[in-house]
This record gives sequence, C-alpha cells and structure tokens, in this order.
Amino acid sequence: MNKRSIGLGALSAVAAAAAALVMSTSAQAQVVYNADLAAPGVYFGSGNPNGAFAVDTVDGVEIGLRAKISGVAPQVVPVANLYVIPIGDTFNFDYSINPDVGGSQVSLASVTALLTVTNLANGHTFSYDPFNPVFGNATSLSAPGAIQNSEKISFNFLGMGYDPNLNDTFNITLSLTGLPNGDTASVTNIVQVGTGLAVPEPATWAMMIVGFAGIGAGLRRARKGPVSATA
Repeated sequence: MNKRSIGLGALSAVAAAAAALVMSTSAQAQVVYNADLAAPGVYFGSGNPNGAFAVDTVDGVEIGLRAKISGVAPQVVPVANLYVIPIGDTFNFDYSINPDVGGSQVSLASVTALLTVTNLANGHTFSYDPFNPVFGNATSLSAPGAIQNSEKISFNFLGMGYDPNLNDTFNITLSLTGLPNGDTASVTNIVQVGTGLAVPEPATWAMMIVGFAGIGAGLRRARKGPVSATA
C-alpha cells in the first residue's frame, strides 16, 4: 500500500468520525442541561444531591448523565454538557435510567443500553451495558427497571490510563435504542480535566469535512492527468 492510499484512508476515517459527531450533535437538540432528575431524583448511595445532569426524556423514559468531583458536594456546574475538573481531582460519572417519569411503567425488555467512555488523550475507550448488575446498579422500588450508579474514572475496569495530574478530555455517552416508538435517547458529557484537550466544535468539523473533500478531489484530478509514453 502506498503513502497516498494510507493518507486517503486516514482522511476518510476522520471525515466519517466528523460526520457522525455532527449528526450526533443535531440528534441531541432536545437534551436539557444542568437539570434535576425527575422523581425520585438521585437515590443511589448517600450524600448525592440532585442536579447538574444532562437529561433526555423520550417515550416516557428519562436518562441522565453528569460528572462530578469525587467526594465533593455541591456538584460541578456544567456549561451545557461541559464539566470542568481541576487538575489533581478525580471525577465520577453518574448515570440514571428511569422508565416511570410519565406516570406509567415503560417496558425496557426490548431496549438496549450502552455507556461509552473515551479518553481523548490516549484514545482508550470502554463500553458496557449499564443494566449489567456487575456494576452494582441501584434499583428504585417505585420504578421497577430503573437504574442508577456512579463510577469513578480511575476504576481499573475502565482501562482509561487516567492521570488526574495531566490535562485531558473525556467523552462519556449514555444511549438507549429500541424504545417503544423505535426512538433513541442519548446524552453526552464532555469532561475537561485542567485546561483539557482541544475538542473541535461541530461547525469546525463541518469545515474540516469540506477541506477533506477538496483534498480528495485534487488527488482524483492528479490521477486523471496525462500519462507519459514509454519506449
């Protein structure tokens, strides 16, 4: 494989990722930020106040996700879905799935849940099913099927290679697919440790995609140029 094909492959991969990010951002237009969870609120553990969640409610099911400094209250106050953690502090991400916010229980039998954590500094990603009891989810008696939990980013099972003393950025996404009307619910937190790493805005991604398209067109024109005759 020559260098040109390797370069085109890398550009295609980046362009695809950029397009997915733009689509994901537009799909989350109804997400409410810095919000309380619906009743019964936060019920896992003790000393965990409500609030500061990114919340999406679809088909009578509410999902919520937030980041916080481990062992500290009140919570970090986000700007939209951006949570800033000071250098030296470890953070938790708290998540909630409540299928009873509309006053009647919604069956989650056909729902698939996924929670994904990505460390942008080293590219490490870990995904898991938050319904899996191995993660110790709390279940509310008033809303059968509801779950909540809090995971510390430094937990070994995540494999994040986390260093609280380094500037870094984490993307954390909770999503549900297969909701009763065929809908999807999704929330994302961007957790900035210290000054963080540069995370392009959707408009920047769009400009990058246009630029990649221009590069590809130029390469195609170059390949169609005149071919020298050989003796």
